[in-house]
Amino acid sequence: MKINEMKSNRRIGTAALVAVVLLVGWVSAAHASEPQVGTETLQDARGLGMAGALRASAGSVGALYLNPATMSMARLYHINMKYQYTGRDDLHNGGVQIVDSITSHRLAAGVGVDHLRAVDPHRDFKAWDVRLALSTGIANMFFLGLTGKYLRVENDLGKSHRGPNGPPALDASGSLQANGFTFDAGAALRLGSLVSLGVTGYNLTRPNTVYAPLQLGMGVGVDIRQMLHIEANTVFDFTSYAETGYELSVGAEFFVAGAVGLRAGYRHDFYFDINQIALGAGYNGQRVGLDLAYQQDIEYKDRFRLAFSLRIFIG
Repeated sequence: MKINEMKSNRRIGTAALVAVVLLVGWVSAAHASEPQVGTETLQDARGLGMAGALRASAGSVGALYLNPATMSMARLYHINMKYQYTGRDDLHNGGVQIVDSITSHRLAAGVGVDHLRAVDPHRDFKAWDVRLALSTGIANMFFLGLTGKYLRVENDLGKSHRGPNGPPALDASGSLQANGFTFDAGAALRLGSLVSLGVTGYNLTRPNTVYAPLQLGMGVGVDIRQMLHIEANTVFDFTSYAETGYELSVGAEFFVAGAVGLRAGYRHDFYFDINQIALGAGYNGQRVGLDLAYQQDIEYKDRFRLAFSLRIFIG
């Protein structure tokens, strides 16, 4: 009797162990896949060098992507030309951006155009991102901003391939994955000369596409004697996955002789369990500025992101 009970218990234990292994494997598989090509946040080279942790600090062209309110936190007039390349995805991104917070004392304005293209035997991806941003400040302490965006994305996929991001990811029929308008809204608060806070809502019309997810980004930045900027950001994604996804990034920028900026950052995507490290450098002359950045996935060694920007200072 005891022997039969022991055998029965062993069978139950073995079945339970197999079920646990299968369940763990299923959960791991659900979160071990990679982000869809072209879904990473657009940004300039400075932002990339700090792993995207720039939602609370005075922004140049990076404000167009991360928080439009920060355009009014600094007086500048920049024209930016950028090129970025993402390995593994073979993704090329070129664009031009202009931000002007000098011409008007009440309003800062920015405009940007990005084109993305990736071609391999299994995918023909191309996208356009066109955006216009406005911001204003109150008492040089509280800032508000709005960005209107037009997004068009084409991605040829097999009918059985809905992408790894989970519902409501990619439509199984047709190559057009996004085509329309949406907007972002942001706010920033400067507490003296030391601490700044930022918050941004992205794609607030809630388009039904993984390329324009409904997100909330927040940041806290600290400036130390105008020599060192340290910032932490978090972003919540409410529509790309079957559950809420979120990420955490931290970045730092150290200024040397007021003209050279050395940058570093770290980002963790909790949904895909992906870690990224970033490095960057920038030089500001009297009329031009140069920025370089490199971001590397730790889990996927062949996925990296290289960015270059040339900025022209009008004022």
